[in-house]
Amino acid sequence: MQGNDQRRILIVDDEPGLRDLVRINLEHEGFIVLEAESGAQGLQMVREQHPDLIILDVMMPEMDGWEVCRRLREFSQIPVLMLTARTQSKDIVTGLESGADDYLTKPFNMDELTARIRALLRRAPSPNRPIVAGGGEIVIDKQKREVLVRGEPVDLTPTEYDLLLLLAEHAGAVLDHETLLRGVWGHEYTRDNDYLKVYIWHLRRKIEQDPREPKLLLTEWGVGYRLAP
Repeated sequence: MQGNDQRRILIVDDEPGLRDLVRINLEHEGFIVLEAESGAQGLQMVREQHPDLIILDVMMPEMDGWEVCRRLREFSQIPVLMLTARTQSKDIVTGLESGADDYLTKPFNMDELTARIRALLRRAPSPNRPIVAGGGEIVIDKQKREVLVRGEPVDLTPTEYDLLLLLAEHAGAVLDHETLLRGVWGHEYTRDNDYLKVYIWHLRRKIEQDPREPKLLLTEWGVGYRLAP
């Protein structure tokens, strides 16, 4: 079946049998399916593969689905459909509060899973729609990885682009140092605040009219940074 524009679905589950079942059915429906067997691997694949939606199992060793979702929401708003064997309302509420968009209890019907996936994808922002921030001065085309500032293209390094994109996806919100470091560089950099400051300065030189008096990329002293909406 066609018509899904080759949307990419990431399954994060430690059960190979369940991953196979979901993959076979979704591929039949025209989706591209990616697989991760652990939460850590799933988070890494989100950064590298940029899927359109995640199917996330709750009960996994080392890092459960709730924790995966909380960490994911620090750098991405990709739709998340959680799979859980828990039917108590408090467990479902926990999943939704961690950032999930929907949930499905096991065992589930594949037709229902597919219907919920399609519903989430319809509600999700179009991947082709540019991100606009800074009062319209910054426009980011994620498909082309291009940035316009006041209508002019800006040449950013891959790291500068990732940092600006993370700030733009949460424009108006203050992102603390740890969130920015984890979202762009990974967990091993979460204490390197000076490292972040260097990149903020280089980024300001490219997007601000006067980097010494920033109007777009603002410092929240002792906390982090925010990009003007």
